[in-house]
Amino acid sequence: MTRSTFTFKELKRTNHREIKQLQDQKFRAFIRYQVWPNHPYYRRLFKKLNIDPFNITCIEDWAKHNIPLVRKVDYKDHLTEFVLNPSEVDGQPREPAKIVRNLMAYAKEAGHKKQAAFIRNNGARVKLKIGAGAAMERLKEHMTYQYSPLQFWLSSGRASGLPSPVFLTRYDNDLLFKNCVKVGQMAVDPWVDSGFELSSMNLFPYAPHLGWHAVNLGLKQMSKFYVATSAGGAIPSEKLIDIAGAFKVNGFAGMPSYLRNRFFKAMAKSEYKAPEKVVLVLAGEKIYDPVVDDMIGILTEKGAKEVRIVGGYASSESKISFAVQCGHHGPYHNVSPLMLAFELVKLNDDGTYEFVGEDESGHVTLFHLDGTGTVVEGFLLGDVASKQERGRCPHCGMDGPFFWDVGRTNDAEAQMQVMGLAEKKIKGATVNLTALRSDLLSIPQLEEVQIEVAKEDMQDPYSMDTLNLYVAPRGSPEGNFDALILEVKRVTKISTEVTPKVFILSFEELLEKAGGMKFMEVVDARPKPA
Repeated sequence: MTRSTFTFKELKRTNHREIKQLQDQKFRAFIRYQVWPNHPYYRRLFKKLNIDPFNITCIEDWAKHNIPLVRKVDYKDHLTEFVLNPSEVDGQPREPAKIVRNLMAYAKEAGHKKQAAFIRNNGARVKLKIGAGAAMERLKEHMTYQYSPLQFWLSSGRASGLPSPVFLTRYDNDLLFKNCVKVGQMAVDPWVDSGFELSSMNLFPYAPHLGWHAVNLGLKQMSKFYVATSAGGAIPSEKLIDIAGAFKVNGFAGMPSYLRNRFFKAMAKSEYKAPEKVVLVLAGEKIYDPVVDDMIGILTEKGAKEVRIVGGYASSESKISFAVQCGHHGPYHNVSPLMLAFELVKLNDDGTYEFVGEDESGHVTLFHLDGTGTVVEGFLLGDVASKQERGRCPHCGMDGPFFWDVGRTNDAEAQMQVMGLAEKKIKGATVNLTALRSDLLSIPQLEEVQIEVAKEDMQDPYSMDTLNLYVAPRGSPEGNFDALILEVKRVTKISTEVTPKVFILSFEELLEKAGGMKFMEVVDARPKPA
C-alpha cells in the first residue's frame, strides 16, 4: 500500500530500495493523471516533443526522453501555467465527470486508498441517483480542497519588480503540516530517549516565504512551548534574548547570518543563562563552520553543555517538504521522499543533461511526486551538492536518499548560465539581481547601474550581506541627487524587500569601475571564506 508520506518513525525503519520503488510508482501516477491532464506547461511541452506520458515510468526517464529542465527564468514567465488546473484542457472547459475520473485514476494508481474510496462511493451515488445532490456537494468540496489555490510563497523577483508566487492549495497545506515537523524531529532525535523536551523560538524573518511558515507549523507540533518571532523585525534582538531566558528556550531556528551576527552577539553581551542542551536549526544560506563555531562558543560560555546543529534545505518551489541534516557534519536527508525527490544532474555543454552517479557532484533538481497548486518537474534549484547516496547514512544510520554539502551557487555569472538569472539571499530575502537591474534602469533619471553584493565588514566573510548600488545619473554628475537616491531605494525595496546603499558615480567612472567594454552588471564582491 502506498501512502502520502512516511512518519518520522517509519522513515527511520524503511530502506532506500522501498523508497525508490514507491517514488517511481507515485511519479508514474502523478505524471499520467495529474500533470498530463491538468498542467498547462508540461502538457504543451509533451505535445511539442511528441512524448507519451504513459512511457514515463520513473524519474530517470526525464533525461531518457530529453525533457528540458526548467530554470527559474522559465518559471517566472509562465506562472499560471505551472498551477494544476483540472477545470480546462487545452483552453477548453473539461466535463466535471472527467475531472473526477482523472482524480480517481490518480488516487488508485498512487495508492491513496481512502481518497479513491471516497470518490468511488460518492460517484456511485451520483450515477445511481441515491442521495445524488449531497454526493455532488461532497465531491465539489473535495475538488476545491484538492485544487483551489489558498495562499502563496514568494520566489525570485520578476522583471516587473514583483516577486513570483508559488501557489499552495489546502491539500498542499495538509501535506506541509505532516512534513515540516520531521525537520525538528530529526534535530532532537538523539536526545528524545533521555526525556528532552523542546522549548523553541522561531527566528526566521517573517515574510510570505517558506522558511518562517514551515518552521512555525513544525515547531508548534513538537514543542512543549513555542515562541514565534520575526528575527528582530518586531522585537529587538536584545529583547528576544530576555524572552528566550524567561521561557527557558533550548531550540532556536533561523538563518545563520542573522543568528551569528545579531542574535548571538546580543546574547554574548547579555546575562542570558543557556540550558544544558541546545539545538539550532539553520536554513536559507550555506552553513559555514566558523559561523557555527562562533554560535557554539557563545552558548558554551553561557552554560550549554551540548549543542546540536542541523541544516535544513528547501526552496519556495519545493513548497511542501524539505531535506534536513542529521547533524552538522552529516548529509541532507529527504524527510518526505514520497512527496518530492531531490536529484543531482550534470549539465552538458550541448544543452543536454544527465543524472549523476552516487559519488559525483551535481546541480540539485526538484521533482514533485504529490501535491497540487504550483507543480514543478525537473526544476533546477541553482544549488550544487558534492554527491548523493542511496543507502545507510554513516552518521545516523537512516537508510534512504541523501546528499552532501549543498550550497548556493555564488558566482553571479555561473548563476546566469545555470538558471537564466542571478539571485542571492540578502538579509533573509531572496533577491533576483537580474530583475532588479531591469527595474532600476526603468527610472528615467538613471543612465546605468551596477549591482554589488558585499559584506557589512569586508574583512569578515561571515558578516551580514549588504546590497550596494552604483548608479550613474543622466546628465551632469554634479548637483543634488537626494531625490534620485530615494527613488532608487524605493524601487529596490519594492522589488527585493532590501534597502540598499546607493553610491552616485559619473557614467565614465561607473564604466571604468564595471570593467569598461565588458560591463559587469552584477558583482558578488563578498570575500570568500577560507
